[in-house]
Amino acid sequence: MLSVVIPTAHEPENSFLQATLKTLSKLNNVEVICVDKSEAVSRAERLNIGFERACGSMILFHHPRSTIEEEGLKHLISRSEEKIWGAFTHKFDQKHWLLKFTSWYSNKIRGLGRSIFYLDHCIFFHRSLRQSPLPAIEIFEDTVLSAQLRQLQPPILLPFISTTSAIRFTKNGLWKQAVMNQILKIAFTLNIPDQILSKIYEKNLNLNNQTNKPS
Repeated sequence: MLSVVIPTAHEPENSFLQATLKTLSKLNNVEVICVDKSEAVSRAERLNIGFERACGSMILFHHPRSTIEEEGLKHLISRSEEKIWGAFTHKFDQKHWLLKFTSWYSNKIRGLGRSIFYLDHCIFFHRSLRQSPLPAIEIFEDTVLSAQLRQLQPPILLPFISTTSAIRFTKNGLWKQAVMNQILKIAFTLNIPDQILSKIYEKNLNLNNQTNKPS
């Protein structure tokens, strides 16, 4: 069975989440586990809670603002007993050459080249590969997860698409967000406290780790 863990964030009007739940409802051998901010503030903690509740042999950490092709989900279900980990091919929901380049880099360079996938790729892994719970950090928990898994074996990149919202780029501006992303990566490698990085990343958006429900 495939266990799909979705770290939700008080987002009943999220069209991506609604589409995901509709697609998953059509499939057999799937359980869906939504863990909201009312249970844990950081996304890492919500993913940990979801994993502990999961019964499936294959775990899929599904970004709440991404959608996966139905055929891709069926393919993953068919491989649920394989001891593999990896992600789906990333694509933004809007067209712009910078977004297209960002997806290409995420798929080919950071993903296959460095074995680091972000949550908007929708990361999957056989439950036997999990080494330890994610630390309760507020950002880059997907990088930590990838680092844990790549110690065991290289990932696979499935050819099926994970279409992701470009909301951060549209709200903050394409270039501003692109530059911010690179600065945050450098800061993370320099061990700048994750609380500081999260505040910068979530400023004016509060999509992942806000403590209060939006009005």
